[in-house]
Amino acid sequence: MKKQIFVCQHEKNCPVDKSIRCACRFCRFEKCLKVGMDRSALQASRDRIGYTKRTRKPKLKSVSFSSSGSMSPSSYQADSPGYSQKAFETYWSYVASREKASNELRLTEYLPKRSLKEALCSKSLLNDPIFLSKHATVSPRHTFTELRFITQSDYHYWHERDWFVLTEYAKTFKVYESLSYSDKASLVRHSAITLPALNQVYNSPDYGPDTVVFPDGTYYDRTHEPTRPAGLNRKKYQVLDLVLKPFREIEINFNEFAAFKAITFLNPDADVSLTAKLAINEERIAVTKQLFAFMVRNDGIDKAIKRFSRLILIGTSMSKMACESKEAVWIADFFENIGYTSFAKELFFGDQNSD
Repeated sequence: MKKQIFVCQHEKNCPVDKSIRCACRFCRFEKCLKVGMDRSALQASRDRIGYTKRTRKPKLKSVSFSSSGSMSPSSYQADSPGYSQKAFETYWSYVASREKASNELRLTEYLPKRSLKEALCSKSLLNDPIFLSKHATVSPRHTFTELRFITQSDYHYWHERDWFVLTEYAKTFKVYESLSYSDKASLVRHSAITLPALNQVYNSPDYGPDTVVFPDGTYYDRTHEPTRPAGLNRKKYQVLDLVLKPFREIEINFNEFAAFKAITFLNPDADVSLTAKLAINEERIAVTKQLFAFMVRNDGIDKAIKRFSRLILIGTSMSKMACESKEAVWIADFFENIGYTSFAKELFFGDQNSD
């Protein structure tokens, strides 16, 4: 009725379903028209358009984007007086699009062979619509009709894929652009255990409370694997207890997972410079505020506080798990229990030439 023109911040193909139907108003409106809704059928007398004096909303603050599509942390404080529904929807549209693209990239056949420095200093493939459209097909290898217990080569394969996606995911954050190479590598290295675990757990179909299933049907559960180092077996049990179980109990949705994953990645405890720590922490706080505001809008304040608290506490448990797992990785490499690829060794142990 206001003849308002909506604009899509992405590629005019944002997901519109029951979980994120309001994320992009342009794509939602286009979907309405596509399924047959008629704009001429609006009933002018049914709902009055515009705000009364009592409910008038404050003026919208500007929302700025970086070249990568990431929003400026100072421009979207969820508790600021100028924070409106439009800014809220714009932010979550980007969060959903980034996570959707990350998962689609994980399921493709594409897995380049390159050094860590090449991976971290190139442009993000997640911001390349031509590349994404070209490689959008799910690999036949990443589908299954029946489950089979995981092997060491399966662990290798999926960790390599998740580390590849991690490097592309990292480059979508505004704060990442300003970091030195050393800080970029340290930030990614710090999340090399936690983010793959999050991807594996959240994207696992539900085959019970103690089973993680990969897209190709391989799975692990509490079965002891005598051929694997004790530390990596312990990490497997921690993933089941500290991540899978609470995720299922909290029943987090897609947007909540995407924001929690960003909070986990933006960890100022990484071995980075003081300037980098401050910048990373600023963006992390902004994402945390957004997540809490989202949960309050969906659940109400009382339920949101409980769910938000439980979700954030998972991050504390995962940090402890990551420290223990990295020790296990070092020991396994020392005793040559596992044949790490050159990329994995650069990621965990550093590249003397690049550093």
